[in-house]
Amino acid sequence: MPSRNIPRKPVVVAICLAVGALHLFTGPDYRGPLRAFVTGYLIDLALPFSLVLLLGVGLDRSPRLQLPAVRGTAVFIVGAAVEVLQYLGVPLFGRTFDPLDLLMYATGAVAALAFERAVFPLDSQSRA
Repeated sequence: MPSRNIPRKPVVVAICLAVGALHLFTGPDYRGPLRAFVTGYLIDLALPFSLVLLLGVGLDRSPRLQLPAVRGTAVFIVGAAVEVLQYLGVPLFGRTFDPLDLLMYATGAVAALAFERAVFPLDSQSRA
């Protein structure tokens, strides 16, 4: 297999900017294809994906975050905490509890770890 050295930081920044832009187009007024999925779950999938990758930038400052499972778990726990607060009636980042959101958070985090492993395989020693 040919070696490749894809720079982590620009790719992650581009993904994070794309997820941010996605918020502008997928609000409650979205009328495009797959409306129910896009307005209900797409951000719940894309945001954990981008956050796991973002936590992987600059890992020299936090050795614990070098462990992919720690980053994925941390992002999932924060999302789950938000969802539990919504269930308890605390409107944090939304008002509606949906147990499928938990599945989307987990799927987004795991997909980010798989993406990271596939795209940045030679990046394990230096994460710049």
